Amino acid sequence: METLRSADPVRLGGYRVVGRLGRGGMGVVYLAENRAGDQVAIKLIHADLAADPEFSGRFRSEVERARQVPPFCTAEFIDADLDHDPPYLVTEYVNGPSLEEVVTEQGPLKGGALHSLAVGVATALTGIHGAGVIHRDLKPDNVLLPPGSPKVIDFGIARPFEATSHHTQTDVLVGTVPYMAPERFSEDPRTSVTAASDVFAWGCVIAYAGTGSTPFLGDSASSTAGRILTQPPRLDGLPESLRGPIALALAKHPEDRPSARDLLAMLVGEKAVPGARGNHRVLAGVLAGVLGLTAATGGYLLLRPDAEASAKSSTRAPTSGVSAGQPPASSAAQLVAPALPRDPAAATKPSTSQATPTITPRVSAPTSLPERRPDTVGPGALNPGGRNLALNSLASASSLETGQWSAAAAVDGDPLTRWSSGYSDPQWLALDLGRVWQLNEIVVHWENAYATSYRVQVSTDGTRWASVFSTTNGQGGTVTVDARKRPGRYVRVFCTERSNQYGDSIYELEVR
Repeated sequence: METLRSADPVRLGGYRVVGRLGRGGMGVVYLAENRAGDQVAIKLIHADLAADPEFSGRFRSEVERARQVPPFCTAEFIDADLDHDPPYLVTEYVNGPSLEEVVTEQGPLKGGALHSLAVGVATALTGIHGAGVIHRDLKPDNVLLPPGSPKVIDFGIARPFEATSHHTQTDVLVGTVPYMAPERFSEDPRTSVTAASDVFAWGCVIAYAGTGSTPFLGDSASSTAGRILTQPPRLDGLPESLRGPIALALAKHPEDRPSARDLLAMLVGEKAVPGARGNHRVLAGVLAGVLGLTAATGGYLLLRPDAEASAKSSTRAPTSGVSAGQPPASSAAQLVAPALPRDPAAATKPSTSQATPTITPRVSAPTSLPERRPDTVGPGALNPGGRNLALNSLASASSLETGQWSAAAAVDGDPLTRWSSGYSDPQWLALDLGRVWQLNEIVVHWENAYATSYRVQVSTDGTRWASVFSTTNGQGGTVTVDARKRPGRYVRVFCTERSNQYGDSIYELEVR
């Protein structure tokens, strides 16, 4: 708590203000006492924002959400005065640090403490979603750790399931980028933000709690967003029992993520993790973590490295967190999901309109990626039959096309469907072949004249890429690349220049 400043109020309604707890984008949070001497937290909106309809709407939404959410999930709603100048919200004072403070001061959580956090936040989300509310800004700052169970706070940009207004300007992206689901970056007004976006944020929060780094961390907000849209999460350093649920939560498509209730069932061993070798039962670890909450700091979860170690962890080289020999069924959140349903009638759509994406990312993908030779992993599995290893593989791209122009449409064997990118640099189409193979040839079936400069690349781990073909004068059509028996699990067509202001368009990508 900080001492009050000269401009701070000393009373708000029937509450005596005694100190500052923090300051955010919408207002200042104060510690106060009611007439009985009980401590409460009061969020007072910034005076210069009180007359702004945008922020006023968001604050009223926060008050309404706080009324709806069960108190075991969050700081309990006590009072509000929306007619005060400026308005304020009164909630229970939660006497505990935030997860961000815990990890910053004492390092990543381990063992039972990490499992109990995962269960506690999943439990809170189950209650929040059960009340018909989507939080939309779940992050370590908004997870408080009092003795007992975690509490999720700050419903400033939350909304009910049925809401149509986002309480955000059309040109403003509201949220915290490292914890935002891919669909949150869409500018298409038809793109719905559902409770699945909170589940994605849960995966990012728990990964951060266990490693000290978010799973898609880049060197800027735009590169982080690009990784969220296109790259598999980095899950190295997390216990095996949590990797499965977190990977499922971080699926690129919202419909591929479990609900908060299903997450909770997986975490306490009541439901198997799809694709896992076994059903890891972590209930014993959870109970051990809860019982251990009274240690060292009066009942709070604490841990994190010093500032120097923290800086190193925040800039570490990306790793895939995926075993090279792991089958596709267990890589739930890697290079995106199965093919989306296609509209047969759309197959005759003119090519001039195919470059306009159904969903366009608001931020650019990373402008460069390392191109080092993959680590030696042996020759890879042979493919003596010469079958197309790309057929129906997991596919992803740096644009969020859908329907017959999605990434998956370029590996479905249907010549009438294709992946088409938006007209922005760079763009790529990537696939996961499920294991390391000895690659002989890669065939790219381009739509004519829609590819000028591109590279065909191979990787064993999904993070370090080696080019097997490069051109700055591509003309479209069918291009066959000699892969020179290089080992690889991931194959990518990485494009840097288009012609005629159209995006890239690939009918089919074959790997043999």
